[in-house]
Amino acid sequence: MKLSMIYMASGFGKRFGSNKLLASFEGRPLYAYGLSALEKGAQILEKKSGISCEIITVSQYPQILESAHCLISGGKVLENPFSEEGITASIRLGVAAAWEDTDAFLFFVADQPYTEGEMIASFAEGYFKSGKKLGCTAFKGRRGSPTAFGGCYRSELLAISGDKGGRQVMKNHPEELWIMETEEKQLWDVDLPEDLKRGKKSMAQEHDFSKGSS
Repeated sequence: MKLSMIYMASGFGKRFGSNKLLASFEGRPLYAYGLSALEKGAQILEKKSGISCEIITVSQYPQILESAHCLISGGKVLENPFSEEGITASIRLGVAAAWEDTDAFLFFVADQPYTEGEMIASFAEGYFKSGKKLGCTAFKGRRGSPTAFGGCYRSELLAISGDKGGRQVMKNHPEELWIMETEEKQLWDVDLPEDLKRGKKSMAQEHDFSKGSS
């Protein structure tokens, strides 16, 4: 099996008020957590399940592209000159650069610092075992990232427009959707500046993230 893991890190952070991906969170730039998690997830999948993985980083920010190039050996880095189009541009660029014979695309956002590589690997394994062509994570029914799309949806993903991402493809094929429930902390994302100030200790107290926090 072949899996194309696409890290989408081109957002403007409009709600945040500035580029949140470069903001410091617990001593590291926010975007760095996702890169590390994807690298670890890919290592687990290749070693445990024999799934071949490629990691594709799409960003408009040179610092993120440079970091991805240094951190992920053999990964692809793509500058996104169409970031004003929203997430659709990242999807289109990532899909176009992926293996032509990939079995699935896994999309991952860059503002979820508590997502773990182990969860990413479990999600990918469960998705392939499900026999479904679409997949997403969720906490109590609230869907989140990562999401997965079978390679058969390449043309549909390349044709999407607007800022709805891959939701339209999922809406068109509801019978093909597999959902993996996970812990709330895995899907927690940074939206506002005050989120950066809360820290792991307060997060654990507020959301019971004390078990398995990374």
